[in-house]
Amino acid sequence: MMINNNYAQQVAQAKSNNALVVSFDNTTPAVQPIPGEKDTLTLSDKALAMMNGNEIKEIAPTYLRPESARSLLAKSETLNTTQDGDAKEDVVVDNRFSEIMQNILDKRLGIDREKLEELEALMEEIANNENMSPEEKELALEKLAKMREKIIEEGREIQKKIEQTD
Repeated sequence: MMINNNYAQQVAQAKSNNALVVSFDNTTPAVQPIPGEKDTLTLSDKALAMMNGNEIKEIAPTYLRPESARSLLAKSETLNTTQDGDAKEDVVVDNRFSEIMQNILDKRLGIDREKLEELEALMEEIANNENMSPEEKELALEKLAKMREKIIEEGREIQKKIEQTD
């Protein structure tokens, strides 16, 4: 026999029924457990599947060792060089690591890589232009080199100001 600890509820129930005596015996029905098929809170997916007769095979997670900078550089170097000097195979160049390092360096120095790439493209156009004389090419290339240095210096100054405010 289970004793109900909620005495106030029992007294209130007796008053509502106009009873002269309050019985503290357990008059409430016992709590019915939830059947295992319907219990999705406490049972895992594996336990539920086993109850239905299904088998679950767990695959152990595979550990992938992170690649170090040294191994990435070594891979990049092997991709850039051909295996046989006689073989004329296409070599796949993977520049992701060098691009990431360049982006980090540009960010730290405050350099705008897009502007520098535009200037380099202009420099290539001028160098390949056959309509210009060598003196004109040299003068134009010097001006573009000065512009490039100015962009780099402006980026450094902006980065110094940002560092000083932090």
